[in-house]
Amino acid sequence: MRWIHVVGIVVLTALLSISGTYFVTDKNYKQETSNKGTDSELDNSPKKEVKEEFVSTVDTKFGWENPVFSMKIDEWKSGDEPFVDNLVELQQMSYQKIIADEKESSIMITLERIDTLLQMVEENKDDYEYSEQYLDVLNRWKLGDFSSVDQDHNDIWFLQGSKQGGIAYGIATKEQEIDYIFRVFAKEVVEVFGSSIHTN
Repeated sequence: MRWIHVVGIVVLTALLSISGTYFVTDKNYKQETSNKGTDSELDNSPKKEVKEEFVSTVDTKFGWENPVFSMKIDEWKSGDEPFVDNLVELQQMSYQKIIADEKESSIMITLERIDTLLQMVEENKDDYEYSEQYLDVLNRWKLGDFSSVDQDHNDIWFLQGSKQGGIAYGIATKEQEIDYIFRVFAKEVVEVFGSSIHTN
């Protein structure tokens, strides 16, 4: 009788050990499978972009290049008649570097065009009511200083009597300016620094 009890206890202990081990192993396996599913869901989930979404500064309703005024600047020579309209060309050049809801026509900024306008205003100060303001802006731009180009635009805008629409409310990023130059002037540039623009 004792042998039967001993064998029974040994068999019962063995069964309990085996079933306990199976239960624990099965539970661990299910837990690992569940974690892998969660990890793969996390890997497939869209990652949050830290960088802000790019917003173009091109005014799709009004924005276009003004080739007539651009050519007038490029072809102006000392002694020619100065431009009229309170030097609206200066404002149209600023569109390349500002953020505004309306930009009716644009002139691409080049160092040569800045030099031409500087010479024109200096030679014809009496013909411009706001020659000192124009010279101040042009001299800063010639040095590549566009840190207040949005304010420059707005000041010129108000000097010309414009009161509604088209107000600048920021300065374009390098990427926005490159995009503007490509879309409005059809020129690919890789670098924009002040008034120095390198074309491909």
